[in-house]
Amino acid sequence: MSISSGSSVGGDDGDLLIEEGEDLDFYAVLNLPKDATDEEITKAYRRRCLVFHPDRHVDEDDKKTAERVFVQIRRAHEVLSDPKKRAIYDALGVQGIDAQGWELVSRSSNPENIKKEYEFLQRLRENEIMLTRTHPTSSFMLKTSLAGLFVKNKEERYMPQFVGLALTQGVDCSLTGKDRVGLTGRVKTGNGRGDGSAALTWKRGVGQFNMENMISISGESIAAQCRLARSVFQRAAIIVQPSLQYMYLQGVCMPTLQLIYSMRLRLRWQGSIILALTPVQSAITTTIVHTENNQPKAIANFTLAPANPNVRLVYISRDASLDSFTEMACTFSMFGLSPSIQMERRLSRYSRFGVGLSLTLPSCMLVAKFKVKSGHFLYDWHIVLCDDKDEVARSALYGVVLPVMAFQAFKAIFRPFWERLTAVFDDRTQEREVDMAKQEESQRVITLMRGTADRIRKDEESKQGVIILQARYGVSSPDSAANYPLAGDRSIDVVIPLQAMVNDSQLRIHSFNKSQLPGFYDPCPGDDKVLHVRYQFRGEMHAVTVADDMPLIIPVRSHRVASSP
Repeated sequence: MSISSGSSVGGDDGDLLIEEGEDLDFYAVLNLPKDATDEEITKAYRRRCLVFHPDRHVDEDDKKTAERVFVQIRRAHEVLSDPKKRAIYDALGVQGIDAQGWELVSRSSNPENIKKEYEFLQRLRENEIMLTRTHPTSSFMLKTSLAGLFVKNKEERYMPQFVGLALTQGVDCSLTGKDRVGLTGRVKTGNGRGDGSAALTWKRGVGQFNMENMISISGESIAAQCRLARSVFQRAAIIVQPSLQYMYLQGVCMPTLQLIYSMRLRLRWQGSIILALTPVQSAITTTIVHTENNQPKAIANFTLAPANPNVRLVYISRDASLDSFTEMACTFSMFGLSPSIQMERRLSRYSRFGVGLSLTLPSCMLVAKFKVKSGHFLYDWHIVLCDDKDEVARSALYGVVLPVMAFQAFKAIFRPFWERLTAVFDDRTQEREVDMAKQEESQRVITLMRGTADRIRKDEESKQGVIILQARYGVSSPDSAANYPLAGDRSIDVVIPLQAMVNDSQLRIHSFNKSQLPGFYDPCPGDDKVLHVRYQFRGEMHAVTVADDMPLIIPVRSHRVASSP
């Protein structure tokens, strides 16, 4: 059977594409990485055609379902195999390759309204593209002191003081496929003195090397820095970072060389060694990071330096249900220790809120921190509660304990009001609604894939290859182990789609949006999802869990499950 683009469904393409065109991920449709070659695109297209070509199905319902999927497959192949269309799609998405784009606009009886709505969507899309390409960032930090309010002697108390502020803005945009440039500016003032700086960066990928060059200028110095990174082994990388700083007032040049070697020590453990060399003094730092679900769980830093040798320990606890984390850290040095705690959680879909508290001993500097992230913008407020060891107890009581108790009491007394207030920021009802049409469509697609999955399974059984025993896609179960999450109740069975994608005892899932793979759908919109797979290979049991934005490679030796004694 030919798998050319011509088929009996050619006349219905427009109607079949209207529903899916806006958010279709062509790479997910063909299960390809972003840097797939033309040969890989053709092979993936042919494999999909063997399952979804309408001519391979007799039942009318199956044929209609196959037609819908095949139109998406064929369109994905046409776009990705054409360099010009692929470049437009990578930059703009489906809207960029659509000549008219009328399917993006809700139906209206008035042509003028349709035109106005489409023009509005185009302007909105252009603004989103501009933000994506330039990647603007901004941060505002304000520092105040309330230490005078907590002094025991009333005659020595004084009003809150403004200590300083800092404003930083930057942009980072792509010039070519390999080059990016960025510009960052920062102004700050503190204790009546102002300062500022500007930095220009250029990032480029050169073969197996990643290079970053930066020139920064401030009121006191000008500095140039180069950062060159390269993977030297499968699990290791080395970074060379020379820099040169010239200080105007002193007329002194200060060269610096940083050497960084980082490697994966074992599963979920990463280590690095940093050697900093300067004419004045040198330092060596060893860092060990324990990860969990591809995120830091514990960090240990050991720094040896003539001026200030120190040890820093960090532990991070995460709560997936609230999209929050708590970070507890402590720094030990020859001059004392600095414990701190920071909590951050999701405030709304694009915003996060954080609070923190740090104490420096023996100086007894007690600082409270509040942080709000909204999109690419960050707002920080640092409040000095104490700067005298004789007042640390009163400052902790009146500046921390009593405000926290008052806040908890307010939440308990005015609970209905508080719930309505938080609902304003966390209203995710609409985005959490499961698309029932896509759910039904995925069930019909699975029916089409069942025959292929059964055939591949029998072939894999005969040669003791990859046999998918269990596969769930959705949110992780709250009862699962922290270091090995399992898919919970809000998940779907994807055994058949995965088994149908096994090729020569291998399975590669490249998509960073697995809900658009054939036979998949999003069972829990708005929540972080995982894909849990249990499979058999060479007669041994294997299991793996990956986050939604991580690729999946099967089989891997580290997935093997040790048999019980």
